[in-house]
Amino acid sequence: MTINKLPLIRLPATANKTATFSLITLFTLLPTLAFAHPGHDILTSQGSFLSSVLSGLMHPLTGLDHLMLALGMGVLFTQMNRFKKGLVSLSIGLIAGFALSLSFNLNNLYIEGGIILSIILLTAALMSRHFNPVLTESSSTSVNKSYNLAIMGFGALAMFHGAAHALEVPANSITPGFFIGMIVSMIALYSVGNVIAKYLSTHVQNSLIVQRLLAVVGLCAVLFS
Repeated sequence: MTINKLPLIRLPATANKTATFSLITLFTLLPTLAFAHPGHDILTSQGSFLSSVLSGLMHPLTGLDHLMLALGMGVLFTQMNRFKKGLVSLSIGLIAGFALSLSFNLNNLYIEGGIILSIILLTAALMSRHFNPVLTESSSTSVNKSYNLAIMGFGALAMFHGAAHALEVPANSITPGFFIGMIVSMIALYSVGNVIAKYLSTHVQNSLIVQRLLAVVGLCAVLFS
């Protein structure tokens, strides 16, 4: 039995330039609609464990910085063919950052700076051909080293996001419930990024342009929200 494959979507060069300019302009305006994680007080008004889990589930979805970074990381690690390793590294970073933020009085300025740095580095990685094994011209040895370094580096930067999540736990929320919901939501977003990357590589011929647009979205979400 033969399975008909969907044809690749081919974007003409002129269409690429027009689409790039238009979408970048649009995405630059998107962060003005971003909202700083509202609604948690309503969800946890009774302070129950279930409502705390729901609050944690919604938290990464109600801020473009966390949302775009999670999707972008899923895309990046998938195109690197390192999604599982990346998922483990990011999860460890989130857990460690969350725990440290609860245990110590971390400076919020440093946390925000770390988040901005992670978005900038992710943007650069998504813009680069080096992190796509199909497009890179580097040797396999150097690629493996840089990929492993990227996995560890982004895992370390995920600590800043975990710390930020801990600082934003609603006062009347049960912290373990919020934490469980947040972790589940972040892993789900990483997985959505994984699906997006696989779809683009299969159905879009010039998928790098879409990666770059996604990178612009994430960067603008942090800098202008």
